[in-house]
Amino acid sequence: MPLSTPVNPGKIWWSGDNPGILLKESEDGPWSALALFFRIVYTPAGRGSALFLYEKPDVGASLPDVHNVVITDNEKMARWLSDNFAGSLPGAFSESAAYKALQYVPLTEAAVSGDTSSRYVQSVKADGIDVELIWDQLGTPTALELSPEHVGTRSHEVFNLLVESRDASIVVNGRRLPGQVVPRVQAGVQTTTGFVYFSEVWIEPRS
Repeated sequence: MPLSTPVNPGKIWWSGDNPGILLKESEDGPWSALALFFRIVYTPAGRGSALFLYEKPDVGASLPDVHNVVITDNEKMARWLSDNFAGSLPGAFSESAAYKALQYVPLTEAAVSGDTSSRYVQSVKADGIDVELIWDQLGTPTALELSPEHVGTRSHEVFNLLVESRDASIVVNGRRLPGQVVPRVQAGVQTTTGFVYFSEVWIEPRS
């Protein structure tokens, strides 16, 4: 059935890629390490890349003691994402002790390797920090069209391409952080906490 109009009337909130890895040492335990990477093409605060890394989510401290950091080439954009997106999501990223302790550091290099059928790797570097996010055992891509009741903010429509990973890891300066991905259900879709979201568009519906 053709659409009545090809234009979504909502306001674009942000758009870009948003792969992430959320790790636990046991399925019913606390989060042991968290990472969200943003490759942004649009926000009201500009474009750029940002890695939100919680080496120890339950620790309210950052460098030099622990890598609870945001590595970015556009701090204004990263802070907008923190205040308006990560901070508005209930659960791991906004409620962890590390959230308020995040330290912003300049990104010096970001690169992608692998593919989207078996292994995908996002590397991020800053002064003295070398991070690899690795997604293995990739699943079949799934196109998602999510209404507000199916997203964390409960107030946005989201369109994206999801590729799940059944074995993902976070490596910081050559050291693999503890934990593994665990099962997750999103809008009735069985997936994991190792996810590669491509081509995300977050939209504020018009009232």
